[in-house]
Amino acid sequence: MPKMEKDQPTPDYLTRIATIRYNPASRAFEAAVALHDAGEVFTYPVSLRAPMDADYETVTRSLAEMACRHHARGRTEFRAQRREQLLDHVPPKVQAATSALWDRLLNRAA
Repeated sequence: MPKMEKDQPTPDYLTRIATIRYNPASRAFEAAVALHDAGEVFTYPVSLRAPMDADYETVTRSLAEMACRHHARGRTEFRAQRREQLLDHVPPKVQAATSALWDRLLNRAA
């Protein structure tokens, strides 16, 4: 796991955010961010205090950066972890088609 200095930028990990919700009680956006690192997937619950009409790109980028900082700091108390090798028995073509289908269903692909 990479160590970071205080002023060092967060490392680039492949991140995926399934659903972002706004919690009016805490005035914050909340999401579970899945982060892929070294063949494992780590999921971090993150919360960003911001107004409800905040820019979507800014919110998603901030949530992903928060998860990356938690990961780089080794924050294990609030994360889920699983190995990606669970799908080794599935052929690569099927994995790619499944990922493409999920992206289309979740409106991530053109």
